[in-house]
Formats: sequence, C-alpha cells, structure tokens
Amino acid sequence: MLDPHPHPHPQPALPEHHVRPRHGWLNDPNGMTRHGGRWHVFYQHNSSAAVHDRIEWGHVSSPDLVRWTEHPVAFSPTDDGPDRLGCWSGVFVPGLDRPAVAYSGIVDTALTSTVCLRWATDDDLDEWTEPVVVAATPQAHGVRVMRDPFVFRHGDRRWALIGAGLEDGTPAVLLYDCEDILAWRYVGLWLTHADPVARQAAPADIWECPQLVQTGDGTALILSVQTDGRLDRAVWLVGDLGSDQDGRPTFAPRAGGDLDAGDALYAPQVLHDSPAPLLLGWVRQDGVPADPESPDLDLVAGCLSFPRRLTVEDGRVVSRLDPAVDTLVCDEASGKVAPGSSAVVDGSGRVRVAAGPGAWRLRGREGTVGADVGAGWDLWIDGEVVEAYPHDGGTPATWRQVGTTSWTVEVDDAPAHVSPLVPSVAVRSEGRARA
Repeated sequence: MLDPHPHPHPQPALPEHHVRPRHGWLNDPNGMTRHGGRWHVFYQHNSSAAVHDRIEWGHVSSPDLVRWTEHPVAFSPTDDGPDRLGCWSGVFVPGLDRPAVAYSGIVDTALTSTVCLRWATDDDLDEWTEPVVVAATPQAHGVRVMRDPFVFRHGDRRWALIGAGLEDGTPAVLLYDCEDILAWRYVGLWLTHADPVARQAAPADIWECPQLVQTGDGTALILSVQTDGRLDRAVWLVGDLGSDQDGRPTFAPRAGGDLDAGDALYAPQVLHDSPAPLLLGWVRQDGVPADPESPDLDLVAGCLSFPRRLTVEDGRVVSRLDPAVDTLVCDEASGKVAPGSSAVVDGSGRVRVAAGPGAWRLRGREGTVGADVGAGWDLWIDGEVVEAYPHDGGTPATWRQVGTTSWTVEVDDAPAHVSPLVPSVAVRSEGRARA
C-alpha cells in the first residue's frame, strides 16, 4: 500500500503491493471476514508510531485481494477499560445476527488478559461498540497467560480455542464453550506439550494465534510459536478432529511441519472462504525509531503477506499463492536470466525460475537467501520483502531485509524470467487510502 502523501525523507524500500498502513506499526492480521462483497482484514496497529505500543485495530478491505482500501482505525484501547493497554489479536465471530469480533484485551504490563467482544454498528465495519468482557483467564490447570481467541462451530455448538502458556513453562491451547457469545465457559486444556507430535513440531513456552483449518481432505491446527519471549515461527499440525462422549471437540495430531521456510512470517490468520481457506500472515519488522532530526517523519513497520490458499494434501498443509496476485504482473515482455548468470531486480518484480537440478539465490543488503530449484519457483520481490513459492506445492518462504532496495538473483542450472509488477498508485477517497 503506497503512501499517497510522499515525504521528504521516505523510507527507501517499503513494499508497495503488500498491505501496510500509511503510518505506524502493523503486526498480526485480525478479524478476517468476507462481508458486503469485500474481504475485510483488521490488524494489530499503532497509528501514532512505528513501534509495538498501545495497540489498536487497523482496517483494510478489498474486492479482489489485490486492491486494498485503508479504512479509519476500527477501535482503540478504552481508558480504564478491559483493553486499556491494548486491543490484541482476535477474530471475526461468524454465525451471529450482527457482525462481531472477539479479541484479547490487555490491562497491565503483566499482560493479564480477558476476551473482549465488540459489535459493529455500521455495514462498512468502521464503527464499533465499547468492549464487553466475555471470558477471563481460568484459575485452573496452571494457566499463566492466554491470548488470541479463535471461534468455530463443532457439532451443534460454538466453541473457541485460545493460545496459552502454563506455569511449568510449556504451551497449551485452551477450549471454551461460547455458544452463549456473551458468557464463555472454560472447558479445559485442549492440546498440550504432552502430545508427542505437538511437542516435536512446535516446542515453545506459549502457543499463540491458534487457527483451526477444516477442509474436505483433512483438519489442521496452525500455531505460532513463542520461546523465551522470542517470536519464532508458524507451524501446522494435521490430525483427527473428533468428539468426546459429551460432544466436545477433540484433536489428535498425526504430523507437523513449518508453515513457512523463511524467517519473517508469523501469526497468520485463516478465513474459511471459497474456493479454499484464505491465509494472511504478519511479515515481521522491528520497530522503527523516529529520527531525532525529523521527529515528525512518517515511519512504517510491518506488513501483511500476500494472500495464500490452504489445502490438506497427503497428510500435510499445502500453502499456495492466491491467483489474484498474478494480476500484479505487467504484460510487457520479461527479461531472461540465463543459467549460471545473475540479474538485479530493483523495486518490485516476479522472478519465475524454471525447474532444474541447481539452485537459485537472492542477495540483498543483509545476505543471501535461496533454495534448490527442483520443480521451479516463483519469487515475488516487493521492496525489502520477498515471498517464494515452489511450483510443486512445497513450503513457501518469506524474508524481509530492511533497507534492501534491490535484489540480485542468481541461478545455477535453470533459466529464470524477470517480470516487473504494475505500479502501485494510491488514490484518496472519502478519507481513505486506496492502493
């Protein structure tokens, strides 16, 4: 999303085609829904500074997952309220008679949280009620912290999963009965490190942002892994979703793996959508301190990934780029990179590497990333952000090298073709930025 008001000293390599605010901080995508013929995506946001502090919910929408409209901030922490230190991650609640979101409200520096619910009061999802507390951290089973509710239906009831960390330093997913959306009932520990598959695939202190992906070919649980206060990676667990004798949902993992092979994607959110579940994730970036010589300079930290579609195939999660992103490629002829040679990509472009036995590498400001060619890859370069997708449905990879304004692509034994992306032109419309 391009800033419609260029500044005298703009950040040199901000992505133009990935969702980002015009100013301030972005992290986890939240509240994804399809409403009124548009996809709406909210996100963790600080509109005042490019640092993680006093988190609000930013808001964008799109008719096609490529052209995004930036809405006003949806809501902010309420003074002396249950989210006074931040409106943290959460989801759109499906199946109600009016739009609602549920999220973690943070009240103090100990990160004490509740689940807060807000109702939309307009059809554009721009105006929201004050928060209502619908669930609290349970005083049982050694639960130390909880965050990031995910709401789903199973059987004839509505349930919620919430990420957690236990007093013994291990992670968990909690289960709540939320059939009464205004009074959630804690059921118990749903998944813990006692499960050997989960323990091997997702070692952590806290499991964050649990997302349950249900498809005709299988069920997967996506978790974001935090260890020693460090945000590590997003993983998937494929398993069997069942019911206990009381009709409560159960999950038995059979396999696990990384959702992304790079070092930048975290806290993805999933929307059950047509033709397949839709995923966006946070492309991480540390806070950007203000320049003391230019304290009013608009700075931006963080963006969202390109949209991906998920399937469960042969007992694993497969993540592919949504085809809409292909419309960003210019129609003009591409440049060719011969085997054993290199080319420089400035700004943005797609590099299509043919199948072959060798490898490709991208060299940016902070070093080199790359992979074996195998079945071939599409490398999407957008400023300092790169997303790479293998043609055979293997694990994609996301990297961000802050300050990289051009990337050098090298190929060994297979040719590559470089195509520019269309210019990103922002238009002001009704107080919003359209990109």
